[in-house]
This record gives sequence, C-alpha cells and structure tokens, in this order.
Amino acid sequence: VRVWSNRKQSAEKFSQSVSGPVMVCGSVEEAVRGADAIVTVTRATEPVLFGQWVKPGAHVAAVGACRPNWRELDDSLMKEAVVYTDSREGAMAESGDVILSGAEVFAELGDVVNGTKPAHREKTTVFKSLGMGVEDAVSAQLVFDQWKAKASKP
Repeated sequence: VRVWSNRKQSAEKFSQSVSGPVMVCGSVEEAVRGADAIVTVTRATEPVLFGQWVKPGAHVAAVGACRPNWRELDDSLMKEAVVYTDSREGAMAESGDVILSGAEVFAELGDVVNGTKPAHREKTTVFKSLGMGVEDAVSAQLVFDQWKAKASKP
C-alpha cells in the first residue's frame, strides 16, 4: 500500500494505524504510478490525479471532491476511463469530476450488480462515489451480521 497526503503527518499517522506494509510517498504521482487500484479521498477543488499517471487497466475509486465545482481527477482520466457511479442523477448534479470533464457515465453500480451492464475489468475504470444512504445501510448490516456471527460462537 502506498499513501500520499498533502499533510505528510496525516499519511504517516494512517500508515501507523494499519497492519501490513505501507509506504508514505512524497507525491501523488509516486503513490499511483503502476498501481492496480487507486483510491482518492480528498477535499480537492482542482485535480490531484492525472490520467497520464494511471496505468491502463487500473481501477480508480474516487470518493472525495463531492461538490459540482470540486475535482480530484483530470479530464484525461475521466474521458478515457469507463466511468461508473452510484447514481447517474447524483453524479450529474453533484460531481465536479463528471460535470466539469464532460465525461459520460457508463453505468450505475446497481446496473453492474444486476447484470445489465458489464464490469469492464480489462479497461481503466473510475467509480465516482457520491455516497447514498443505501450503501451506508448495507455496510452497517454487513458489520452487524459479522459481529452477531462472532458473538454467537462459543
């Protein structure tokens, strides 16, 4: 795992809070070059991740920059990748990454789960998450179910 933050102290704190090897990087480019999976969780108003740094076939989960005028990802990445989102309507109203780049949303997450649209694993993909209550509810249910299963074991 490679991590970068605009505040190095935050990246170091994160690296110490998880088990396993974590390398704190001095730049976004250093953190993402050659990565199979990239997660952006920022409050960026301008792109911090550029398509030229992302290897073909990588997956980007873009969780931050959740305002219509905020960006994490540049136009190149948004236009060249297959873009998925949790809500097409939400992305067109709330995601600066989608709105400002003019990128086309290929599918909603539910389309892939239901089998009506494919998950293009061989292509560079972006999942632009805006957060939906149902995602929180499903996550909470999974955690609860695991806790309940552990609690019921002798």
